[in-house]
This record gives sequence, structure tokens and C-alpha cells, in this order.
Amino acid sequence: MHIDKLNSLTKEISIIQKKYNLNNQSLEIMVVTKQQSSKIVSELIDYKHNYFGENRVDELVVKKKLFPSARFAFIAPIQSRKLHTIMDYSDEIHSVSREKEIQIMSDSSWDGEYFIQVNIDNEAQKSGAEIEKIVDLVDYAKNEYRIPNGLMCIRSLSKDSNPSVSFEKMKELNETIKEIHPEYMSRLSMGMSNDYREAIIYGSTVVRIGSKIFGL
Repeated sequence: MHIDKLNSLTKEISIIQKKYNLNNQSLEIMVVTKQQSSKIVSELIDYKHNYFGENRVDELVVKKKLFPSARFAFIAPIQSRKLHTIMDYSDEIHSVSREKEIQIMSDSSWDGEYFIQVNIDNEAQKSGAEIEKIVDLVDYAKNEYRIPNGLMCIRSLSKDSNPSVSFEKMKELNETIKEIHPEYMSRLSMGMSNDYREAIIYGSTVVRIGSKIFGL
């Protein structure tokens, strides 16, 4: 069933891109395999899907060991003491938000892709750097390590929130960084099962999908 849902999602995304003239926009589906069995990951790989997201370090380690050629991203808040393990088993990290984490990656000469997480709606309970600090954090990263590959956000799920407002702010912030640093790849990791449609319209290059594929 999950293969059918992934196939349907891929077709829907193609329709969205065509509707909004986004056919030239690079977009990847990251399948979030939190609490999913290795058997399911294997089935997805057999289906030629190779990009997965994990938010638990222990699951990341197990699955990367089983499927070393698959591409795994860590997408949860980072505990500094676990960052070395995360680097050992991740191809990408989407949740960097502090100078300390950047320094640890620099000291380790980690060569994976990484995204700076933005607390786009300034929620106290959410991880991510404040919008006002992102440009300085990117500057710090460039000087102390290397420039990030992009930005990531998890928007507010409050009933009063508007996904378009959050994603438009991400798009504008991303464009600002690109203007300052022309070499910046300007990838955007935003949009999940409940808001990927709006995220795509505002320039997402990675949507992180779990429940839409594995939910009932």
C-alpha cells in the first residue's frame, strides 16, 4: 500500500508543478521512515526510492547499517553529545541551528550536506534559529566551516497559522542569503504531509513525507 501512496504522491506533485509552472523546479521526496520496519525500507528501495529521513538516532544507525547505499537525512533536534553518531550515519543533516553544532561538524571535517533549521513562526516549543539570526549564522558557518546547502523549517500547526505566510517568509529569507552569498545552493527543506502543496508553490526543493504514505 505504501508503494501505491508514494506513486500517487509523485503524480500529484507533478500536477502541482505543471499547474504553477514549476516544471524546472528541482524537487525531491524524502520518505520519513520513523518507526517503520527495515522490511518497508527495503521495499521502497526495491521500488527505486532511495531518500529517507529519520528523527531518532538509534533507528538511523540501524537502517543506515542495513542499507549503506541509501541516502539518509537526520531531521530532528540535535543533542550535541550525539552529533558525532549522527554524522557517522547521515548523508544529510537538516536540523542544524547553533554555532556549537557547526563547530563540531567543522572539527570533524564532516562532508555531508546540511541545512540550517529556521524557527519560522517563532514558537517557543520549536527548535531552530530565530529568523533574525539566520544571516549571521550562515556567515559564521561560511567563515568557520562551509556554507550550508539550504534552510529547513517546520511551520506552526496552530489553527490560526497560514502555511503560505510561513513558506513565503522562508522563500524570502532564502533569496536574501543567495543575494549575499552567490555560491549558496539555496535548497529549501520544507513541507510535510499536511502542507507540502503550499511548500512546493513557495519553492521547496525537499518535502518530508511520512504519514501520507504510511497512515491509514
